[in-house]
Amino acid sequence: MASLPTRGIDISEFNGDVNIDALKGQIDFVIIRCGYGSNYTNQDDTQYENNVRKCLAAGIPYGVYLYSYAKNTDMAKSEAAHTLRLLQGKTPLYGVWYDVEDSSLPSGETIIDNCITYCREIEKAGYYCGIYSFLNWMETRLNSPRLDPFDKWVAQWNDVLEYDKPYGMWQYTNNGILNGRQFDMDYAYKDYPEIIKGMGGDDMTKEEVLKLAQQVYDENEKRYPTIDSVPNWAREGVKQVYEELNLGGNGTDPGKIELDASYSYVRAVYVISKVLERFDTLLRQANAEISAFSQEMPVDSDAEKKEEVEGQEEGRAE
Repeated sequence: MASLPTRGIDISEFNGDVNIDALKGQIDFVIIRCGYGSNYTNQDDTQYENNVRKCLAAGIPYGVYLYSYAKNTDMAKSEAAHTLRLLQGKTPLYGVWYDVEDSSLPSGETIIDNCITYCREIEKAGYYCGIYSFLNWMETRLNSPRLDPFDKWVAQWNDVLEYDKPYGMWQYTNNGILNGRQFDMDYAYKDYPEIIKGMGGDDMTKEEVLKLAQQVYDENEKRYPTIDSVPNWAREGVKQVYEELNLGGNGTDPGKIELDASYSYVRAVYVISKVLERFDTLLRQANAEISAFSQEMPVDSDAEKKEEVEGQEEGRAE
């Protein structure tokens, strides 16, 4: 995969006929609008199927989004059904996103209920789902702990994203120019293809777990070099863990302490390794017990089976 963050675009029918193949080498992914509103075919994005086919032909992974007009949870369910209808037979490796930004949308708990309804319906179908909106709404209307379980794609057209809660993608401009054409541009801070491929339910091997640990380490070592660089909501927790684990770091100002990721990484991998070793031991013990139990079970000989059958027949004859 490309190193994180990866860079992509999001497109809809309003971008017209996009030559996605010509963008190879300039982008790592595409987020495609599948439609808007409730489950009516006349509200499908007219370029959606074409854009999916072009991504597949170019070998560029894609995600999808649906633009919401939901006023209540029934409409949110219909919007989920709309999305799922258009996802049939498709595997969006950059997830499914609920575009919540229209000025006609409700506020308060209603909009939170709508988001949860949509995302849960998409997740029940086996897809990775998150929420898209612009920074102001993420910090106000959508700033609910009930939405914390869902990934966030935040729009802020700026040099820096100022959102201080967890997020996976950032739409950083609506004025990116590629091959002379204007696009919304995005950064992805998670390896979505690996995450989504891993949602199939297959057990991970020890090597895969360690690979994932290495990936997490690589992503966060550069992203959070000091305690001050950690988002506000997590900073106190980081300080506490750092102190409890006696991780030295460098510097005197507590906020400027450089997070010595090598120490924490070694500890994390050591714990993971020990847990996996314990699993292996338990599995071997369980297999040995099953084998021993099988050997102790009496096995009927052919003569015993014949005698048993004959006795049953005699009983019936009486």
